Amino acid sequence: MLLGVLFGSLIILFVSGVPIAFALLISSLLYLLIQGEFSLYIVVQKFIAAPDSFVVLAMPLFMAAGALMNTSGITKRIFDVARVLVSHLRGGLGHVNIVASIIFSGMSGSAAADAAGLGLIEIKAMRDEGYDDDFSLAVTASSSIIGPIIPPSVPAVLYGAVASVSVGGLFLGGIIPGFIMAVSLMALVSIYARRRNYPKGKRASLREVLRAFYKGFLPLMAPVIIIGGIWTGWFTPTEAAAVACIYSILLGLCYRELTSKRIIAVYREMLHVGPPAMFIFAASMLFNWIMAIEQIPQAVAELLLGFTQNKYLVLFIVNIFLLFLGTFLLPFPAIVLLVPILDPLMSTLGVDPIHFGVVMLLNLMIGLLTPPVGVVLFILTKVANMSLEEVARSVWIFILPLLFVLFLITYVPQLVLLIPNTMIK
Repeated sequence: MLLGVLFGSLIILFVSGVPIAFALLISSLLYLLIQGEFSLYIVVQKFIAAPDSFVVLAMPLFMAAGALMNTSGITKRIFDVARVLVSHLRGGLGHVNIVASIIFSGMSGSAAADAAGLGLIEIKAMRDEGYDDDFSLAVTASSSIIGPIIPPSVPAVLYGAVASVSVGGLFLGGIIPGFIMAVSLMALVSIYARRRNYPKGKRASLREVLRAFYKGFLPLMAPVIIIGGIWTGWFTPTEAAAVACIYSILLGLCYRELTSKRIIAVYREMLHVGPPAMFIFAASMLFNWIMAIEQIPQAVAELLLGFTQNKYLVLFIVNIFLLFLGTFLLPFPAIVLLVPILDPLMSTLGVDPIHFGVVMLLNLMIGLLTPPVGVVLFILTKVANMSLEEVARSVWIFILPLLFVLFLITYVPQLVLLIPNTMIK
């Protein structure tokens, strides 16, 4: 009965449109009240202890770094660097779009920041050169989810905090999968470009390449500083997030595009993003504590293992489940709700936690491209001034190569673990 109250109330609140944090909190309080062991001390303790974490602090800091980059002139310089590198290929701006996302992903770790910042520049440039809107939107949307896979990654920070897994290991584990995603998307862009006879851009001269790299040198150093600093142990992922914020501010001031008013505006914007994310995390810890008491993770593990003990079949089932869930649940609540259940199951099967972490993150990032709750789609409807139906219709074909990468890294774990095992001693 108690479990029925816990999950039944949660589902009803979800369907009613109650914000995820309040839904988690209310269902947890109902459980405790009916159980008869309600303790305000426990509720407060779980709420305070959850966000009171040095690792979790990296989430709002990386969010702020992405927002600062979008207002400091960095995104334009990144796009120009990508343009001189690959615009001479057929369908050149489609390739530029993807390469720019790779570079930007090494700074912000946020699909939303990529779609909102680079997306505005990319879609305008592609429209100006006569590319179809459906193609432009599909490439922009699909390439934006490379950001949370290639380090740094905001969702990876949350996953590491919930699962007690090395955030640095998750960062490094995303490098190869992120580049495979980019290559697979570029292959599809090439097919589209030939079928639609999209133009080749003019090959950049050596002078143009050098000029673009000169202007983009400092932004290009951001991923080197962030990832290099974590790898060498100079600073933790949280300190790297703080460094990214400071570096973005310094670049914006250097380029004279970031005024004090813009900095204040960015941090006002972050007040609408950061605190709700932390509130979700705090509410989820109380809910997860109740699930631990009720031994729900163990029950799920027994249920699945009673059906099959084949590791590969279980991974397939979990992938399908996560892809389905990702269509209507955002990555943050999905991570805080599901990791405490799935992580013990994966441990029982002998699946490396870093490997499964990257697999789960890619599953949930694909969900950002699917209605009804695809955040990237909603951002691009505003950027491109198009309906959600038009954007969703254009994106679906570009989800196919991402699914290929998902199942590739699921069954070839060394694609995820090679760099972490090599670099982390």
